[in-house]
Amino acid sequence: MKEIMIIGGSFGGLTTAFELRHHLRGKVKITVIAETNYFAFAPSLPWLALGLREPKDITVSLNTVLSRKGIRFVQATVQKIDPERQQVELVNDSIHYDYLVIATGSHLDFEAIPGLGPEKGYTQSIMTLEHAIKTNEAWQRYLETGGPIVVGSTQGVSCFGPAYEFIFAVEHILWKLGLREKASLTFVTSEPYISHFGLGGFRQASRVLEDEFAEKDIKVLTNTAVKEFGPNRVILKDGTELPFAFSMFVPPFRGVDAVVNSGLGNPKGFIIVDDFYRHTSHTNIYVTGVAVAIMPKEATPIPTGVPKTGFMTEHMSKVVAQNIAAEILGKDLRALPVSKLEITCIADLGKKAAYMTAKPALPPRQKTYVKKGRFARVMKVAFERYFLFKLKRGAI
Repeated sequence: MKEIMIIGGSFGGLTTAFELRHHLRGKVKITVIAETNYFAFAPSLPWLALGLREPKDITVSLNTVLSRKGIRFVQATVQKIDPERQQVELVNDSIHYDYLVIATGSHLDFEAIPGLGPEKGYTQSIMTLEHAIKTNEAWQRYLETGGPIVVGSTQGVSCFGPAYEFIFAVEHILWKLGLREKASLTFVTSEPYISHFGLGGFRQASRVLEDEFAEKDIKVLTNTAVKEFGPNRVILKDGTELPFAFSMFVPPFRGVDAVVNSGLGNPKGFIIVDDFYRHTSHTNIYVTGVAVAIMPKEATPIPTGVPKTGFMTEHMSKVVAQNIAAEILGKDLRALPVSKLEITCIADLGKKAAYMTAKPALPPRQKTYVKKGRFARVMKVAFERYFLFKLKRGAI
């Protein structure tokens, strides 16, 4: 019986695991390896960081949901992948695979900029559950003192959405608490313009979001690189200093250590794949989600990466599962070039939200649609509840 190993327990890993079980029930053994024993619904981490959710509201036990489907779960950190021996190496063990799926996400590269991050720096983060919990603690302290707030995305970021959502949520909460006039808000981004998102823009989204920043009196600095962070200040590459009493910045991304240590990725540790999401040199290794290398369509003055949203990851993962099943069952593989990936997202704007979709995600596009309103925020909350409801019952 073939052994299929999946590294990663978030959107990509779980979607692939459940789809494989659907296509190959009883024909293969499936194992999921993840560093944590829970799945956290990442789109809700900004809300958690601001006290609008509790950890129990947005987390699910991996062992519980996987065991229900007969999928083995191993909580461990992968040190290295040996493609020649077809082994995943853990700290004190190694596991053989016939097919490997890399759904690891990325390493948050706080080390790239001095003073960045919650562990050894001066800024908060909303990119993991643990970071969002710490950010909420810092946020509660901030509400007692007030002062300027600076939120943004550093150079090298490939996921800009959380920073947008966070600052709009911050503004809305301050307004509801009657504290808005006591806090100046500044948004810093390496994007060449608002709503570029690493995707070459979203057409009318630029106007929609610029209006939101203007209406809410949030100062915006685009095309901006950060030199370093100090206690209560951001120092930009041009020498400008922005004081803050509270700050959250999204860090640059790079490939995880297991991929870097194995030499399977490009210089940044992301993995180049063919149209079937296979590693170009090792065709029994498949890749999905953030770990996939996607080149930007255009060069920007300050480097930006291409985001791989949950929507994009779900589509990649279903193709990965279908193709592994096709190989085992002797059927034709399905191609989905990264240039054909579509994107749909709902960005929280505080009281409202913006629904955005592009087909394909990278230009030139067949279709782009952006609509702002309270209906979109209702959709965002409903999707959170629907997704977690399905996941707790062993489906995505």
